[in-house]
Amino acid sequence: MQITKLEIKNYRGIEDLTIKLDSTTVLIGENNTGKTTVLHALRACLQTIRSSGRSQVFDEFDFHLDSESADPALAKPIELTVTFEEINNEEWSEEIEQKLGGDAGIISFIGPNEIARVQLRVTSEYSQATQEIETGFDFLDADGNPLPDRNRRKLSSLQQIRPLFYLSALRDAGREFSRTAQFWSPFVKSSQITPDKKQEIEEQLLEINNSIIEAHGTFKKVQDHLSKVQQLVSVGEKNIVSVDAIPARIFDMLSRTQVNIASATGAKLPIGRHGEGTQSLSVLMLFDAYLQSDLSKASGGPEVKPVVALEEPEAHLHPAAVRSLWQTIEKIDGQKIIATHSGDLLSEVEVFSIRRLYRYEGSVRIGKIPNDLFYPDQLRMFDHWVRRTRGELFFARTWLLVEGATEVIILSGAAKVLEVDLEKNGVRLIEFSQSNVTILIQAANALGIAWHVFTDSDPEGVKYKTAAEKELSNTYKNRRHITALPAHDDMEPYLYKNGFSEIYEANISEQKRKRLTIDESDSNYPDKIVKCLNASKPEMAHKIVEEMESSGKQSVPTHIKYSIYKAAALGR
Repeated sequence: MQITKLEIKNYRGIEDLTIKLDSTTVLIGENNTGKTTVLHALRACLQTIRSSGRSQVFDEFDFHLDSESADPALAKPIELTVTFEEINNEEWSEEIEQKLGGDAGIISFIGPNEIARVQLRVTSEYSQATQEIETGFDFLDADGNPLPDRNRRKLSSLQQIRPLFYLSALRDAGREFSRTAQFWSPFVKSSQITPDKKQEIEEQLLEINNSIIEAHGTFKKVQDHLSKVQQLVSVGEKNIVSVDAIPARIFDMLSRTQVNIASATGAKLPIGRHGEGTQSLSVLMLFDAYLQSDLSKASGGPEVKPVVALEEPEAHLHPAAVRSLWQTIEKIDGQKIIATHSGDLLSEVEVFSIRRLYRYEGSVRIGKIPNDLFYPDQLRMFDHWVRRTRGELFFARTWLLVEGATEVIILSGAAKVLEVDLEKNGVRLIEFSQSNVTILIQAANALGIAWHVFTDSDPEGVKYKTAAEKELSNTYKNRRHITALPAHDDMEPYLYKNGFSEIYEANISEQKRKRLTIDESDSNYPDKIVKCLNASKPEMAHKIVEEMESSGKQSVPTHIKYSIYKAAALGR
């Protein structure tokens, strides 16, 4: 039994969004695209809302405010709908059906295969009558209509067998390992010390404490003076004052339990005194320990499977540690929804689990690579060239697709000369000659990433251009998404003809020049000259960039210039 879909309407920055969830779902996207909002929506439905209706689930800033002058009191109602479904028919156990079905049951059966489904809808709006935020919830029938009020009693059963455990990106080990913390407190309270053993230990503690006080000396004087308090107020008759160098009672000692971790020198330090990376990782390990213990399942029985919401598990961690961390996250029993900004984490995640949130024309949308988009060999290629080695590309707004290393050097250098900040505009350069331009474009389209292809016009370049055009719907988009060099040109002859002939002439092998039988007036001369170079293409590209930097913006050739401008505009 897992969440298959979450629908969000008028909640914070999201006006209307439906996101399909797998057993593991990884949310990515820029800041303020709604990743945390998705996690908080789940928390509102599966943790904060209560059958009693006494919980304060939302405040005025949770409503979708669509303008600078928007008033929460006039905003549209918040509506969050969580759908649990069977993946296969008769997948849910008898225990689930007993707890959620029967009298006042909340299980519906959908379609000819009678797939079991539970839908919970949480709504909230500002009441003009009471001037308060009023929040309620309903379970829905097969047609999406609210079930009778008596069915609401099943909410606690649903939250017991599918409890939500949420870990935010702000992980303070000093707070998370305190005696009142959500995940540490159950370990502290879950004492298995027998009464006889408890008495024995407390007697030993008293003896040790007395030895410390006697040895210390000065505490004894304080104890004697404080005992005079009985002369002024009514207190106990014996053992009026005690100085406890150590906790005298078991429960007091357990509540003060402190976890230490050895530093680089071997000295044991409290977790809160370590760096933020160590603290963050320690909290994650505590979180994992709690989920794997019987404590998290105590109230729901063997069918309990947690819904785990993790926000930025990579926070403060070294990239190598992030990659290793995924192995721990992957083994967590239950459904996992993770929000991340880490390309290193994505390198370990199955590509079909990724959901990219992005803004388009003012609204939040969701991008996902469909399971049937690629053939197995295409998927392996995409994983190798993007996900496994360059996971950060998933976070770009625009992919500027170029043939090889020369184009990467030239276009990135020219962008700086033109004072176009590619990173600020969310543009990332990707070489495609060793991969497949069609696969990259299809992946970009599925994920909601804009793209622009810059290609030569030699025979290979024409193939790339044709492949890109097949992924477009009209001519207007061609001009925005494809830049091809003039007919029959590849990059080097194009640069030769457009202001950099002296650079090439200065780097020609004289022996090869002597074998040239072509005149400078011949249109093929630039191609022949390029083949006489005594430097590699990347070396020449760097020399060209240096010349651009010294000559200024006017030296950047037209096709290169407009390709950069178009890619930046798509990013914006």
